[in-house]
Amino acid sequence: MTDDIQILFVCTGNTCRSPMAEAIWRAMGHEAVGSAGVSAWPGQKAASHAGTAVERYGGTLENHRSRDLDDVSEEPDLVLTMTAAQKERVLVRRPEWAERTWVLTYMVGETGDITDPIGQDLTAYQAVADQLHRLLTQFRDKLAKGLDG
Repeated sequence: MTDDIQILFVCTGNTCRSPMAEAIWRAMGHEAVGSAGVSAWPGQKAASHAGTAVERYGGTLENHRSRDLDDVSEEPDLVLTMTAAQKERVLVRRPEWAERTWVLTYMVGETGDITDPIGQDLTAYQAVADQLHRLLTQFRDKLAKGLDG
């Protein structure tokens, strides 16, 4: 089931958290994935610390370029945001995605937002990468059992 599902990760600027999630998810063997931001300036490279932080999980952000939610042309099966506020912004801009939009933490039975490391040191980015890897591993296991499982 996990190979068939198209996932879109969403954060604010699409230069830190959502591209990190996309890179880690790809490194876990999933190709049907993308990312976007609710306030992204299209065409920006990922933050350099973000690229370094995902390397330990086999991910790369070398070719990443940011895109805004309005520029997403594909129809994802599942939209996973990094914060509750981002989820609300997705729902305003893409109400047709309401039934398939979740905060990543809530999708795996946790609460809270994934903190934005923008402007912080590498340690902060590594902490976010570790959190994303842990959450995505739980998410992968949940998908393997079925989303209701």
